[in-house]
Amino acid sequence: MKSNDHNNYDEVPDGREMLRRTDYDGTEPLDDPAYKAIAKFFAAPRQFRQFSSVSALAEHFGVSRMTIYRRAQNNDVVQRIKWLLRKSMLSGDVIACQEWPGIVQAQVTAALAGNLRTAMFCQNRAWRQGLDCLGGETIEPAIAGADAITLWGETDEQSEAEPEAKENPERD
Repeated sequence: MKSNDHNNYDEVPDGREMLRRTDYDGTEPLDDPAYKAIAKFFAAPRQFRQFSSVSALAEHFGVSRMTIYRRAQNNDVVQRIKWLLRKSMLSGDVIACQEWPGIVQAQVTAALAGNLRTAMFCQNRAWRQGLDCLGGETIEPAIAGADAITLWGETDEQSEAEPEAKENPERD
């Protein structure tokens, strides 16, 4: 029973039709090895893919590249790709969290050596919006950025010159 409208049947690689699961969330591996390989191919970063290209994947399964792209649009395959991507991103987040102190230390070292991009990174981390460093008060309004240091220097020079101007108010 083949139909081109959106029903609950999908064609599997060997030409049979299979009832599509309506509650599939992508957490379980797909039943068909071709669909499973397609999901893994599109979810994996290029350097970690088992096949070098869509053409190589299509050749492995004896189908055309267009067939691979069509099967990649299958709802179950899309759900599996999304789940695999979320899993990979979560793993990457955990690794980044574990290595965060070393990453920040490297950025601080580079900033101290004069790298402006890393200095901006450090500034954004140290004085980010809503940071509670002073027991309920944020220091961001007091330090508006890297330019604030320059402004403080100019303010000191001006404050030394201001007493002279205040001594002689009739000049104005």
